[in-house]
Amino acid sequence: YRIPKWKNIPFAYAQGIPLYAVKEVGTTQLRGTTVHFTPDSAIFTTTVYNLHTIVNRLQELAYLNVGLKMELEDRREKDEQGNPFSQHFHSQGGLREFVAHLDSTKVSIMPAPILVEGEKNNVVVQVAMTYNTGYSETVVSYVNNIHTLEGGMHVTGFRRALTRTLKNYADKSGLLEKAKIEIIGNDFKEGLTAVISVKVAKPQF
Repeated sequence: YRIPKWKNIPFAYAQGIPLYAVKEVGTTQLRGTTVHFTPDSAIFTTTVYNLHTIVNRLQELAYLNVGLKMELEDRREKDEQGNPFSQHFHSQGGLREFVAHLDSTKVSIMPAPILVEGEKNNVVVQVAMTYNTGYSETVVSYVNNIHTLEGGMHVTGFRRALTRTLKNYADKSGLLEKAKIEIIGNDFKEGLTAVISVKVAKPQF
């Protein structure tokens, strides 16, 4: 839909090829873009969407984009009254809520997750973290809302900064002298739950 007359201009593609030229078919009061997508069995190995996977992904996007509102409706799933499955996604707490969600089954040793954010050279970085009584580490990272499963420099930089900051604090406060132990980077990983989100204007891969 386009201004100034809110023209209704549809177009369609199949396997990346336009089916017809862009054309105006009338006017409308709607604004924005409506996208209809049907998976092509010639390209995708499966054409049946997994509801659980979609719900998890939309929940991630809600945490990563504070204020964004999304509605999901699955007409394949219906309740006893015949109403389709629907769920609303919206987060005001952002990464703090994300960390709390990841840590919901654990015993936290902090009253609330910490949020650190900043911007430099058009790169926006947000980190939320907390500690629990467990021994395992959970660090989830994203670049432009894409889950970076194998980590990257943003994860490496976070771990180095965390180790340096906490170790410096321990040194200056005299905690290490009292404990009479030598701590290393792995000591700060135990019980850590963190989410890292980086927004890059012009990413290069």
